[in-house]
Amino acid sequence: MFSRSLFQSTRLFSMPLRSMSIKVGDKIPSAHVSVVKFGDSGFTSEIVDTAKYLENKKVVIVAYPGAFTPTCMNTHIPDYINNATKVKQQGADEIIAMSVNDPFVVTAFAEKLGGKQHVNFFADGNGEFTKALGIGMDLSVAQLSTRSKRISMVVHNNKVIEINDENGPKLTEVSSCSTILKQVKK
Repeated sequence: MFSRSLFQSTRLFSMPLRSMSIKVGDKIPSAHVSVVKFGDSGFTSEIVDTAKYLENKKVVIVAYPGAFTPTCMNTHIPDYINNATKVKQQGADEIIAMSVNDPFVVTAFAEKLGGKQHVNFFADGNGEFTKALGIGMDLSVAQLSTRSKRISMVVHNNKVIEINDENGPKLTEVSSCSTILKQVKK
């Protein structure tokens, strides 16, 4: 089990982070990910093109460094699951939690969290979408390789209309569901 001190390490947070390349007004890039969803047959996984998948939808995307990591599992993603009904009532068609993990790990994570019909997941196993968005970071110091920064964004018909960047793996209110609730209703 990962210790909290690993993620609170001064060394981890003092490493230089690239600035994010995706910004408000940008179109979502085309990349291949596995979308993990709950349906009649339980959780399923299907490879999709992100640009095609997000067409004609208003979605909230919340990126997190990794499945089963302490903050992602105990706070960040559960907050979106617990408030999914509110987010959807504000106008979002879908909430997508995304990480650089394979679809098998993401499915196990989704099952453990119990979000079922509330949140879908992008398993960006090859990091293709994370790289295309410019939100990757090197967490090798924590034995995590390249992962996604912790961010949240509102995307409408493939266009980024809001983005919230934690600029690393730490969680603050920047990418929280309470922030998204204020933004998605606009």
